[in-house]
Amino acid sequence: MLLRMLDNWVYNLPPWLSSSIFVLAGIVASGLVLVALTRLVSQQTRHLHNEFTLFTVTNIAVLYAVLLAFIAIVAWEGLLKASEAVGKEADLAEALYLDAQRLEDKRIVSELQTELHHYVETVTGREWPDQRAGNVSDAAEPDLRRIRTTLAAFKPQASGDAIVAQEMLHVLKELFNAYHDRQEAAGGHIPSTVWWVICFLGVLIVALTAFLGMRSLWVHFVLLAGFTTAIVIVVTLIVQLDYPFRGEISVSAEPLEHVLAELGPTLGPDPRVSELP
Repeated sequence: MLLRMLDNWVYNLPPWLSSSIFVLAGIVASGLVLVALTRLVSQQTRHLHNEFTLFTVTNIAVLYAVLLAFIAIVAWEGLLKASEAVGKEADLAEALYLDAQRLEDKRIVSELQTELHHYVETVTGREWPDQRAGNVSDAAEPDLRRIRTTLAAFKPQASGDAIVAQEMLHVLKELFNAYHDRQEAAGGHIPSTVWWVICFLGVLIVALTAFLGMRSLWVHFVLLAGFTTAIVIVVTLIVQLDYPFRGEISVSAEPLEHVLAELGPTLGPDPRVSELP
């Protein structure tokens, strides 16, 4: 529950504000660690071990930087894949809607276009708010299945309609794939184990840096604060990229909203009404 509340707090705030709060908290924490080590271990003792401490900090920092770079790249690629899936889903939904207009049977045209309209409407109106909250919704999947059932049951009377229906089934299959790709992107994020490793190594590096012996405590604090700030900023950036549909750095619903506007008002009754008991 606490982690869930923290997630909501982070993604509901502007990135600059949440990053500033975390940076400030990191600087305060590193300062407290520095003061504690200064009280517990004398400056002379720490200065005698500077060479070994610096060697350890340097090696761990290099490994940590490589780890953060790898995770940041993975998170960025996840954001790009999610954006690509949304764009593809919007394009395929519009293509399927336009393909339906090529059918000569006007009854099936009206039925398919109404079902497609409700599908896009459900995605933007119900699934997208759930994704923004960090959840995965399949509210629109019944609409896709209904469209497939309608196409499968269609008995074309003209040869042209048969060709168009086959093309639409192929496009519908691609739309299913794009829909599931978006769902997978919404549900996929960095595992908690990786976050524990990131936090542990970050704290370890800051603590070892604080263990260095320097003549001026203020200079030591300034350098430690700068080091901590760099770590916190990179980690908060990864946090913002972790959920591709949450926060300000996220995938927009604009492609689907544009398609919904292009489709115009629904042409018939809601197809879901017939399923009610």
